[in-house]
Amino acid sequence: MSKILIGLDIGTHSIKAVQIARNKASNILMAAGFISTPINTLNVNNSNDEKILGDSINRLVNDMKISTVEVSASLPSSRVITHIIEVPLMSEKELSSSIQWEAEQYIPWQLSNVKIDYVIIDQNLDTKKMKVLIVAAPIKLIEQYMRIMTLAGLTPVAIETEILATARAIGRCLPTLTNVLIVNIGGNGSEIALMRDHILIFTKSLPIGGTIFTKAISEELGFEHVQAEEYKKTYGLDSDKLEGKIAKIINPFIINLFEEIEKTIAYFKEQYQNEKVSTAVLTGGSTKLPGLVLATTKNLGLDSQICNPFSCLSVDPKILPIITPDSPIYTTAVGLGLKEI
Repeated sequence: MSKILIGLDIGTHSIKAVQIARNKASNILMAAGFISTPINTLNVNNSNDEKILGDSINRLVNDMKISTVEVSASLPSSRVITHIIEVPLMSEKELSSSIQWEAEQYIPWQLSNVKIDYVIIDQNLDTKKMKVLIVAAPIKLIEQYMRIMTLAGLTPVAIETEILATARAIGRCLPTLTNVLIVNIGGNGSEIALMRDHILIFTKSLPIGGTIFTKAISEELGFEHVQAEEYKKTYGLDSDKLEGKIAKIINPFIINLFEEIEKTIAYFKEQYQNEKVSTAVLTGGSTKLPGLVLATTKNLGLDSQICNPFSCLSVDPKILPIITPDSPIYTTAVGLGLKEI
């Protein structure tokens, strides 16, 4: 019998959903869709805002003709602490009892108001050290998202951060790649992450995203937001189009992003001296920026590709050409839909 789950990614610009049926033989995409986010999800602070979001999600899943109510949803990375710590080698039981004290140094909130989750990502018998990935989210935020799911007529069975879901989808879609750099460029920010042997070992958030690109174009050229957005999507980093005006405006932000990526790669080389990162996987709504893949390859010296999360799913050939152009925006949703419950 198949396990059917909705993967729901509530972004600042759009809400993405997929319905995936999983069985021993395959993972089947049953439905996919997205709508514009009706309000700023970073400023949802009352019951009316929650209802507006819940109603929008309800319309989306109804339009998709989704047949289940169980949902796995993501929390915005900008409101969650994700950190990797190094601690002395210890047993699971010892780590469980000490994780609160270890996490306290990295979490700027009262621990009584936070839900902490963790996973051991590396153990070194020579140095007697272990690395632990810690994820901390405000309990109020989790409860808020649970209420929104309920208002949408759904049953929340899991909530996790965007980057964990994104890494899961990329790991499933690119199983032969061992060391992968993930660059997730969303509307309000970007996230850089490293996967080693399909395990997330590093993550960092940056306030660089599509909205900033559009705002810069609007201010520099005196365009309305809609026109600036269209120019960004059409010309991007292509220096041969429109005398390279759009590329010149966006480039400083991209260079800043690449500088942070280079620091991340340097960190990997320092930690794993006999290994290397050879592939960059780009995902997120701003990934389709013209010229971005070429710029990534040229500046970082890595094989670069845009993630297609549908490549690891069984998809009806009739709808595949329809959803493929928007595939990068679904990476987090697919990762959520593939979560083991």
